[in-house]
Amino acid sequence: MRSCLAAFALVFSPALYAAEIALDATPVGKDVYVVVGDLGGQTYENHGLNNNLGFVVTSAGVVVINTGPGTHVAEALHDVIRRTTTKPVKWVVNVNSQNHYWHGNDYFRRQGATIYAQREAVRVMREMGPSQLASNRELLKEKAANTQLAYPDALVDEREVLRLGGTEVHLLHFGPAHTPGDLVVWLPQKRVAFAGDLVYTDRLLAVIAIGNTGSWVTALDRLFALDPAVIVPGHGRPTDVAGAGRATRDYLVHLREEVTKAIDAGETLQDTVDRVDQSRFRHLANFDLLARRNINQIYLELEREAF
Repeated sequence: MRSCLAAFALVFSPALYAAEIALDATPVGKDVYVVVGDLGGQTYENHGLNNNLGFVVTSAGVVVINTGPGTHVAEALHDVIRRTTTKPVKWVVNVNSQNHYWHGNDYFRRQGATIYAQREAVRVMREMGPSQLASNRELLKEKAANTQLAYPDALVDEREVLRLGGTEVHLLHFGPAHTPGDLVVWLPQKRVAFAGDLVYTDRLLAVIAIGNTGSWVTALDRLFALDPAVIVPGHGRPTDVAGAGRATRDYLVHLREEVTKAIDAGETLQDTVDRVDQSRFRHLANFDLLARRNINQIYLELEREAF
């Protein structure tokens, strides 16, 4: 496991071309692979792929974890899978409702795959999917031409265990966190957890209006209690519990503590945004873009909790 993590110490630079996408998958455990997306925002140049995808090869078939922002990326992911195994893709898991995790679903559904997601994620997909698709078509232009929405057909509440040949795949919902319907894909035999956006590394996390940072911290504690050897984040390179704690949990706890003090002292939203010191996290990508926004969101969240 350590050697797998060490491989990510090198600079990751996916080979992206104007007319096609060439993705690379790196093993993070036996028969477990990750494709690491860009750290910045979604752009035409990165094909909208700024998050992580993965797949697990079992004796019964392949499990895909996240399908990307459209058919163009899903096809490229399938090419990687075919270079790795001759087994068919039979299952897909979407770890949350953001476009880059599920807009490639239609491609894999046409391959015959069953698609899993948490119930609340599917609710948000149905509410926001059409506007997500419209935005992606504007951003990605011809690259999004063949993308159609395909909603998951297998809904998870708190826990679902898939026994696929000799491999167990646990789908775990630890409550609302980054989004209302985050799923963790836990492979207990391999001690690998695909944490989705419960965990960020290398880049600053984003606090968004539909999330809940208080229960996010609780969800992280439940994830860490599994004692995974490798955690695949939603964004950034794979890590371990300590790394996930530093990049994600420590940041959330710091902001919640500082903003709580500010509210208790009667500080305004603007004063709090201006005052709270986040400099220990400045090394993370996207800091200048997201740091002040995150305080804004947490201030509003904590205000709501107080009433």
